[in-house]
Amino acid sequence: MLKVYNTLTRKTEEFKSIEPKKVKMYCCGPTVYDFVHIGNLRTFIFYDIIRRVLEYDGYSVEQVINLTDVDDKTIKKSVELGIKLSEYTKIYADYFFEDISKLNIKPATKNPRATENIEKMQEMISTLKEKGYAYEAEDGVYFSISKFKTYGALSGLSIGGTAYRIKNDEYDKENATDFALWKLWDKKDGDVYWEGTLPKGRPGWHIECSAMSMKLLGDTIDMHCAAVDLIFPHNENEIAQSEAFSDKKFVNYWLHGEHLLVEGKKMSKSLGNFYTIRDLEKMGFDPMSFRLMVLDNNYHTKLNFYIELLKKYEKTFNDIDIAVHGLEILSRTGEAVVNNDIYALVSSFEESINNDFDTHAALVSFFSVISIINGRIKTGNIPLVLYKDIKEAIEKMDSVLGLLDGYEIPADIKEKAKEREAFRLNKNWVEADKLREQIKNNGYRIVDLKDRYVIIKDRKYA
Repeated sequence: MLKVYNTLTRKTEEFKSIEPKKVKMYCCGPTVYDFVHIGNLRTFIFYDIIRRVLEYDGYSVEQVINLTDVDDKTIKKSVELGIKLSEYTKIYADYFFEDISKLNIKPATKNPRATENIEKMQEMISTLKEKGYAYEAEDGVYFSISKFKTYGALSGLSIGGTAYRIKNDEYDKENATDFALWKLWDKKDGDVYWEGTLPKGRPGWHIECSAMSMKLLGDTIDMHCAAVDLIFPHNENEIAQSEAFSDKKFVNYWLHGEHLLVEGKKMSKSLGNFYTIRDLEKMGFDPMSFRLMVLDNNYHTKLNFYIELLKKYEKTFNDIDIAVHGLEILSRTGEAVVNNDIYALVSSFEESINNDFDTHAALVSFFSVISIINGRIKTGNIPLVLYKDIKEAIEKMDSVLGLLDGYEIPADIKEKAKEREAFRLNKNWVEADKLREQIKNNGYRIVDLKDRYVIIKDRKYA
């Protein structure tokens, strides 16, 4: 039974999908005006785990992660550089897909771009005007939150009729409480505008997610995921405009991931503590070590990132590699073995992931299996039945954790390793060391065991 913490109800609840064994899931995606940073990537790993757990539990998951490719930031940057908005945003959309691939994040079912869904946004805004929820102002169309009686239910804020300024809303420039649905064209926007049922202009940020979710997944969906900083005003505004439009509940379960801090501080370019995955790679880190760091923390808690801690996870990844690749070279015997421990660990793992996606606890079970392998590596053999059970357990666990990328050792590296082993057995240490260094220069490492060796990736900080 899967239990999830629902931000809307502030309770941990049993998850029940609208349709049996089918989940419709919308996740707030990146604004493609720059490289995503590791704080963003923590959120996308969080999305990935939710999807993987649902699939582990037998659900068919339709996951939508949008690309915000029109807003103040994207327009400003493209105008400054003198290139089309679509050309500019494609650059960073491509970088985004590269980054999530490096972290073994499964591709979403769909990645809609805001600019591809303007018609749906205009339809929603026109309907909201007709129903009295939206009004025209000098610079665009605004949503009147005083008309939506349950506004504030998600965030817990009581707005009422008072003059409450939504400081985080870049489009809220005239009215103290309302938010923009449509912004009229301004010369600073260059050639970025649309026409149709609304005057020449462009959408506000909040309507974009509602339109894409409702167009692709329907009026009511099972899950909506985001980072905690989007609870208010973005997600709150999504609920208001979506439910005012459809007269139906928008989302059944809201899930939010916490922030990432760098050495206890908010990440900022001005503080010099701003990192992208590319920055970590330049320092010699494997991106997957960052994924492991994220999984070892509960998504409800702030993750305090620092370089020395990442080095620790890099070393831990090295231990995983030795165990997983070492398992495959162990001699398999017909020896009988009682393997209830493996079944218990898989059961414990499943209990953890279904307890609000507790990957920290799940990793305890995973590393317990790794320890069993390491114990067998010392003896050089393993009972066949135990080998099969361990392999199945590792594959099951990793279908959720996504830590093992299943890399293949190139044939030429394997051949060099054989040559090196022959030199080593003949105590020709000079030639053996030369081949070890050649293998290392090609990105791999030889780990000598009791009477054998294993080839793994070479990680700088392992």
